[in-house]
Amino acid sequence: MPIPESTLAQWSHPRSAKASKQAHLTIREALAAHEWPAETQYEVFLQGSYKNGTNLSRDSDVDVVVRLAHKLHPSVAALTGRDLASDASHKTAYKQWHSFRRHAMKAVRVRFGDDVTSGRKTLKLKKGRLQADADLVVTLSYKEGVGLYLPDERRWIVSYPQQHHRRGVRKERGTNKRFKKTIRMFKVARNELVSRGALTKEDAPSYFVECLLYNAPNELFAPKLAPTYTGVLTWLKGVKLKALQSQSGQVPLFGPGREQWKVEQGRAFATALQGMWDTWN
Repeated sequence: MPIPESTLAQWSHPRSAKASKQAHLTIREALAAHEWPAETQYEVFLQGSYKNGTNLSRDSDVDVVVRLAHKLHPSVAALTGRDLASDASHKTAYKQWHSFRRHAMKAVRVRFGDDVTSGRKTLKLKKGRLQADADLVVTLSYKEGVGLYLPDERRWIVSYPQQHHRRGVRKERGTNKRFKKTIRMFKVARNELVSRGALTKEDAPSYFVECLLYNAPNELFAPKLAPTYTGVLTWLKGVKLKALQSQSGQVPLFGPGREQWKVEQGRAFATALQGMWDTWN
């Protein structure tokens, strides 16, 4: 039987982010209180589900970006492995980024102590002296986005969180404020599929789900959630996934890159969503 409208409505309901908001402000204060090297220019802004209004838990993790004014050149961002070792521009950019990250780590550790650890991409701040779990992303400027280095993988990665947010705001207006609730509905549906063993979390990360739905035509976001769910599934059956763009509009959503979604994973997600709709109990 189909999933009841009442269940879909529960899945789509907005969640409070009071603690996430307070955590974001506290991190800003910790950064502002730090004694930075002379002439350091940086900005702080939010990214992720809290910023975009698509968070599922009442007080979900908060993603805070701190971006140094120093620019990462596109030719450097494209380099990997051995090519980086001989590139002078990379060495300069890495030195700037590494020093900036080291100072950011000092700034938050003064405030939060051992609750701060270094992760693969971010500085991890645990809930405790902070009001909610948080990720601090330390970056350089890259075109209209951000760039950061992954030392263990010897490569730079870039993203466009502010463009992602701006385009999401426009999509929300274009769908009569149904875009965000639809994202929450499908993210909870994904969680349900993971709990049933039909998918893994790696098959359909939240960021990819949000980008996928951004590509859906505005007319599919109906006043009722059940026709929105089925309309999106019908659209997915006919769409060419490789033609879809990320929500930022800067890179393809699907592809072989490590920051891209695999086509087979996207298809598996759509198939699992359809199966759950058809067999809901």
